[in-house]
Amino acid sequence: MSLQVEEQKVSTINVEQLDDLLEKEKIRNKGDVWIKLDKTDRYQRLLEYADKHGKEQNMSSKDLKLLKTFFKSCLDRNKLNKSKDVVYNKEERVIISIPGLHFNQVTKNFTLKILDNKRVSTLKSLTPKKGNKLHELNEEQQENKKEKSD
Repeated sequence: MSLQVEEQKVSTINVEQLDDLLEKEKIRNKGDVWIKLDKTDRYQRLLEYADKHGKEQNMSSKDLKLLKTFFKSCLDRNKLNKSKDVVYNKEERVIISIPGLHFNQVTKNFTLKILDNKRVSTLKSLTPKKGNKLHELNEEQQENKKEKSD
């Protein structure tokens, strides 16, 4: 009987220690930057931002719902993972803005614009095409023949 009581005490101590550990983890993660937040925290912050953005832009409830589903799909597709995609205040734990967010009035849907202006064409980064020397020599010979005949 005393063995069963000791096992229960050990389990309650472990649960208390686990709770303390989780609370410390929450406090430590409270000031994390955007890229270190887990997916659920990001989604919660995006929903808060959607409400704030909807009030600022006087959006209808239908458009607000579209925005929230758009944010969910963006998280699923790993679109809003970079710190440059979202301007996030880590002290207040609030999204300040999403620079690439665009609402199309005609089609009534949201899109994320690509803000990276430094994209270089892959053709520019490839090595230049080597010319065919035989072809160039033949052209030069033909030009020389024309000049001699004139």
